[in-house]
Amino acid sequence: MIRCVEIALTIPDNEAETAATTLRRLGFPGAVLTRADAYRLHVAGPEGEGPALLDTLRRIEPLYNPNKHELRERAATPGAGEVWIHEIVHGEEPGEGPVRIAGRTLPGVNGIERFTVWRLADEAGAPAPAEAVARATETLLCNPAFQVAT
Repeated sequence: MIRCVEIALTIPDNEAETAATTLRRLGFPGAVLTRADAYRLHVAGPEGEGPALLDTLRRIEPLYNPNKHELRERAATPGAGEVWIHEIVHGEEPGEGPVRIAGRTLPGVNGIERFTVWRLADEAGAPAPAEAVARATETLLCNPAFQVAT
């Protein structure tokens, strides 16, 4: 089973704002851009299926700080107006657990994948069309030399 969580900043995101400004300069009128981290968790067994997993993630400070992040469960694939970017890693597949992050074991998790989620919208907040997202990805959001866009 796969579970996916998103961790997003609740404070201003300078990286996303700089990228949005650059996109507007490149001809994306009114581009609103937000960024988050998504973690696709490969879980097996009951300990990875309940709310305890989310509680464990909230206690791992390198991932989540309650003063500046929000954590929510989400769909495991990109939504409208989104592109997911991950680095190219050769020879790494989700294994036979356990997964450890910052010295903590994630009970019931056999593998983890990390993505940067870029969400492109118009001034009204409506998701950008797929063509605009693809163009922004090719133009700025993904470096194909070491990243893959989903």
